[in-house]
Amino acid sequence: MANIKHHREGNVVQFRGRGVRAQLREALESSAPVQIARERISPGWVHGFVIGLSAEFCLVAEVSDAMRFDGFLALAVGDISVVEQDPGREFVEKALQLNDEKIPELPGFKLDNWQAIAESAAAVTPLISLNMLDEGDGEVSYIGRLTGAEHDALVLQEVDPNAVWYPDTGAYEFAGIGSIGFGTAYMLLLAKIAGVPPVPAPVGEFSA
Repeated sequence: MANIKHHREGNVVQFRGRGVRAQLREALESSAPVQIARERISPGWVHGFVIGLSAEFCLVAEVSDAMRFDGFLALAVGDISVVEQDPGREFVEKALQLNDEKIPELPGFKLDNWQAIAESAAAVTPLISLNMLDEGDGEVSYIGRLTGAEHDALVLQEVDPNAVWYPDTGAYEFAGIGSIGFGTAYMLLLAKIAGVPPVPAPVGEFSA
């Protein structure tokens, strides 16, 4: 079955603000569906609604091809190259309405830094996705339970694609994080199937 993509056809309405952050602010205040590009990181687009914004980060409620809200993605404002109003805005809004979907809200969600984002996400959902920058693949995702933080990294107990918990934890440096995702249908199902994670083994007990 072909993967249906959000349409790029039609007149793209540019936000009036000068600069990415001003455009994100306009998208947030107008509750308009957007498409966001990070050309230095990934060739694709992020589709959804901006629901949170700080000086350095934004939070997007993502919209799937089925026109349903499917999780959240926190992005660094400095990585964003293009912010546009979705050219299919009228369709997106009507489709979401038909699907009885409303823009999600996460009041009090902290967007100060990657640690605050991860901790806020972990407070509302069992699994988060640390999407780490990779030269060849753009981003590589590591999904698991946030167990803590070090001075320069987040500590995650991973779960594999078969919903099996790893026995230990790993540290993921803040400098290598491209984005943080959480609350998708896939991750919620993965958490249900994986069940309660085991107590992580002491660092160093297991080796690769």
